Amino acid sequence: MASDLENITGKAAKLSIEPIYDTNWSDMPDDIKLECIEQMELKEIFRMSLRCTAKAERSLVDSQKIKFTDGILCTNDECLVFILYHNKKSIVTKHSKDVTDGYESMKHIMKIGVFEKLIIAFTNPLANNVQFMTDEGLFTARNIEFNAWHSDKVIPVLRKMKNGVESIKINSTLSEELDQILALSHVQNVPYWHIQHYEQTDSLYMVAQMWIDTNSKIGSVFQVSVFGDGSFEEFLKHFDDRILSKSEKRVRIRTNNSDRHILMEFGTIQDFIYQYFRLMVISAEMEESEYDDNCKEWIFKMDQDVRYVNELLNIEGYDEYDDSDEFDELGNYRRNDNDGYWDSDD
Repeated sequence: MASDLENITGKAAKLSIEPIYDTNWSDMPDDIKLECIEQMELKEIFRMSLRCTAKAERSLVDSQKIKFTDGILCTNDECLVFILYHNKKSIVTKHSKDVTDGYESMKHIMKIGVFEKLIIAFTNPLANNVQFMTDEGLFTARNIEFNAWHSDKVIPVLRKMKNGVESIKINSTLSEELDQILALSHVQNVPYWHIQHYEQTDSLYMVAQMWIDTNSKIGSVFQVSVFGDGSFEEFLKHFDDRILSKSEKRVRIRTNNSDRHILMEFGTIQDFIYQYFRLMVISAEMEESEYDDNCKEWIFKMDQDVRYVNELLNIEGYDEYDDSDEFDELGNYRRNDNDGYWDSDD
């Protein structure tokens, strides 16, 4: 009997060591709060409301990152729009007509969001927005894509990216901003980037010169589409004393590092007015027999419109682009082939 009483007393003593919480949130320690916050999605009212209760709670909420497969940030003259995806499913869609409120939401997204792909589709000049330009927050994304009519969004956003960007896709017209873009560390270190519909003829030699100056890594790739002649000739003129070999489609030049060269390739697609170029930092040991003669593959990677039209032309019984075909907000193509179903290229 005495031994049983001792066992019960011992168990009770052990139980008394465990903390007993009241029902109030404020009675819980931070580690338990963090576990709770981690289970909340951004769209949950509690998570967003919790940030407004106290500075300590806001810090706890902001310390818990959320991984998004895709994020789309859009603006126009009237509102800000945020569409956030997790595993390709939209979990947050926010339309804010109050610009101040919209940028407060953006600041929160910048703090807690880790994006696989971030799409920027701004129509109004970010450089004129004091809130965006002066805020110290940074975006975290592996891949960033610009779909905008004007180039004045590219540089402000790139300056607000954390290190670790793996690809930059600029699908908006650039004219005279390339020197500023090339000065950014993200661009100097990114493994892949491209510019569509570039208006000047200097992109090839400027990017190649930047790679030479920064001793860029083997495997670095830059692609560009331009309207009109001159880019190929400008490249030859600028690197006349570095040329190792040249043909109608390729030019190979030496760098300041004996173990790597830069290869420039030229490609076209029938019935398309743009000229396409690819620059690569390659090993000095690479043989010409190892060159890739399929320019369509790397052109399609950059220009999705060319890819989709090419696929349409190769579909039996589908001779031309139909106005009912469309792209969704993520840039995924949806084709209506009049069978009552939407088909995806995924």
